[in-house]
Amino acid sequence: MRKILLGTTAVVGLALVAQAANAQQARPAARPAPAAAPAAPPPLPATSVAPTGTAAAIFQTPVGITGAGPHGADGIPNRPTTPTTSGIIVRLGGFFDFSMGNVTDDVDRGQFRNNNGGVTSARGRQRNDFRTEAEINLYADGVAANGMRYGAVFELQMDNMAAGSGTGVDYDELYGFVKGSWGELRFGQEDAAANLMQVRRPSVLWMGSDDAWDEFTIQSGTYGSASYVMSGLTDGSDKTKIIYLSPQMMGFDVGFSYAPNDGEGERTQRADSTTEFQRDRTRIENEISAIMRYRGTFGDVGVAASLGGVWGDAPSLNTNGTPIAVKGQNVTAYSAGLVLRAFGFQVGGEYTWGNYNGSAPAGAALARGLDGSSHWVGSAVYTIGAFSVGAMYGKGSQDNGTSTTGAALSDREQTYLGVGVSYVLAPGMTLFANYNQVEDQNLPVAAPSSRNAGGSGTTLANFGTAASPDNTRDITVLVAGVRIAF
Repeated sequence: MRKILLGTTAVVGLALVAQAANAQQARPAARPAPAAAPAAPPPLPATSVAPTGTAAAIFQTPVGITGAGPHGADGIPNRPTTPTTSGIIVRLGGFFDFSMGNVTDDVDRGQFRNNNGGVTSARGRQRNDFRTEAEINLYADGVAANGMRYGAVFELQMDNMAAGSGTGVDYDELYGFVKGSWGELRFGQEDAAANLMQVRRPSVLWMGSDDAWDEFTIQSGTYGSASYVMSGLTDGSDKTKIIYLSPQMMGFDVGFSYAPNDGEGERTQRADSTTEFQRDRTRIENEISAIMRYRGTFGDVGVAASLGGVWGDAPSLNTNGTPIAVKGQNVTAYSAGLVLRAFGFQVGGEYTWGNYNGSAPAGAALARGLDGSSHWVGSAVYTIGAFSVGAMYGKGSQDNGTSTTGAALSDREQTYLGVGVSYVLAPGMTLFANYNQVEDQNLPVAAPSSRNAGGSGTTLANFGTAASPDNTRDITVLVAGVRIAF
C-alpha cells in the first residue's frame, strides 16, 4: 500500500542526499585509473554524524534511516569491495514486515456487509487479520574523477494491486541522480521535494495519523471513503519529475520539484486506461513543490523545522476532450513542522492547510464553492536504548459543501489518538505495536461538492438506520508485528 509519508521513500531518497545535505563533508578523492580490471572506488567520505542517543543524532542522520539495515555513516548501504565492469557500485537493500491487526470498525457491522446499505441480517466482517509488506531497493552509483556522484535508484514494492495474489511487484521510486557540492539533481519517478524533506510529528515505527492502522480498514466503497485526512504533503504520486535538493548551509537546505502532468513510467497513456493519455489534461498538471528546512543543535537540544508548499493546476478537460463545466480550484497546500529533541525525548507537531481534498494535501483538486482543508497533529516520543514509546493526537477538517438539495452540511471532522512502542531486538530486526483510535464525523461517500456552485452536492455515509441516522464512523485498530530491514 502506497503511503504518503511512510518513511520507506525517505530510506531510499534521503539516504542518497545525505552527503549533499552535510556542508562539512570532505570531498572524495579522484578514482584511480583502472589497469587490467576496474579499480574499486575510493572510500565514501566520513560524515559528522553524532553518536547514537545524543540530541544531535536525529538531525545529523538522514531522515528515515531507522527502517534501514547495515548502512554506513552517510546513510547508504555499505559498499562492496568490487565494482561492476563500468565502475558503478550496485547494492541491495529493503525490508520485510509482518503485522497483525485487531479491528473494530463501523464499516464492518453486518448491515454494511456490501458497502451499500446491505441487509441487517448479514454477518459482520472478521475482526482479526495478518498482512505482509516488503520492498527490494537497488542502488547503483559511481564517483567520477572530479568527485561527482551519479547513479540510479530502483525501489520495487509489493503494492496493493487490484488483481492477482495481492503480492504483485511494481516500481515505487525509479530515478537517476547526479550530485556534488552544489547539491543533487534527481530525474524520474520520485517523491515531490516537499514530501522528501518535510519535518513531521515524531513517531515510533508504524504508529501515526496516516500509518499502519489504515492498512487493516476498508478504504473504498460507499462507506469506506479515504480513511485518513491527516497526512503529509503529497508525494506527487510518483509522477515523473525533476527534483533539486540543495546542500545544507548554516543548518538550512531547500528543495524544488516540477512535474508536467500526472503520468509516470514509460507509457504514454495512463497505466489504468487504454483511452486516457498523460497529456489529456484530465488530471492535476504543472505540479510545483518547494520547501525550506532547518536542522541544528543548541547544546543538548536538537531542532528540526520546515515550511513547504505544493501548487498545481486543476484538471480542465473531461476524458472525451470537452471542457469541464465547473472546473475545480487550483491546488494549493502548505505545511509547517517542528521537532525538538533532548535527553531521549522528541516533541513536535505539524500544521497543514490549503485548497485540496482527500487524504493527501495537494493530492486532489477541491470543487468550486468549497472552503479549504486543514489539520494539526502533535506527538511525543521517548527512546532509551533499543526501546521507544510514543503518543500522538490530531484533528483534521474538510468542507463537505452542501447536500444534494443545496442545504449546507457540517464539515468532515476526523480525530486521531494513538500510542505505540517499538523495540530493536537485533540489528535490522524491530518489534512494534500500536493502538489507534479514529472518530470520523460526517464522512462523505464521494468527493464533496456544492450544489450552489454547480456541483451535484454531497451525500454523507449513514452508519445507523434510516430511522436513526448516524454520520460518525468509529475505528479502533490494534497493530503488532515485526520488521526485518537490510
